[in-house]
Amino acid sequence: MNKFSSFILACAILCGGFVSAHADVFLVLGSYGTSTPNPGLGNSATTYNPFASTVNNGSTSTFNISPGTVWHPALGGSNWVSFDPGTGPTSNVVVPNGDYIYSTTFNIVGEGVDGIGALGVLADDTVSVFLNGNLILPSAGPMGPNNSYAMCSDVAPNCITPLSFSFSGFTAGVNTLTFDVKQVNGVNQGLDYFGILSSTAVPEPLPLVLLGTGLLALVGLSRRYVPTA
Repeated sequence: MNKFSSFILACAILCGGFVSAHADVFLVLGSYGTSTPNPGLGNSATTYNPFASTVNNGSTSTFNISPGTVWHPALGGSNWVSFDPGTGPTSNVVVPNGDYIYSTTFNIVGEGVDGIGALGVLADDTVSVFLNGNLILPSAGPMGPNNSYAMCSDVAPNCITPLSFSFSGFTAGVNTLTFDVKQVNGVNQGLDYFGILSSTAVPEPLPLVLLGTGLLALVGLSRRYVPTA
């Protein structure tokens, strides 16, 4: 394990105390808009697919948006994103019901193909997640007696309570995460996600660490840390 990986693990242990010393983190993922610089994450900016989405504005651009005091704060080193800078709870754009498709890519080499991912997600109203076209997280159910969608989905994945999960199934080379953000009861719309990829098995409590404050500064610090052999 190189010094950079040891540095990441030490910070994670301090913030949560759950991470195994054998977990070798090789990528940190998170959402950020195409209109802003990469904040030091290992994936591409989150793009919008206007042709597969309900609103076709002809552009793949995305924007960082503010969660205000309504949504949960963005996770880790990520940002809430949307195809329109006015769809957040601090603005007044009303988004029609339907599906809004976003995606990001990252590269996997060597032993990372057999690795494990841990991801935390937030969305308004809810979201399903796909890795290379395969469903890895289903969205919350439709509106009904058990889900009023009063603000966003009453159950996770939603905009209030981060949902964390583990996944695998990487391929060598370019991998694509696709997010189908489902607008069920109008008004605001947005997406946020943050996570890590590890080349070895990750203890189940690790996703909880992603939601802690310890990794908030980790991404920024890691950008200034020069790995050595």
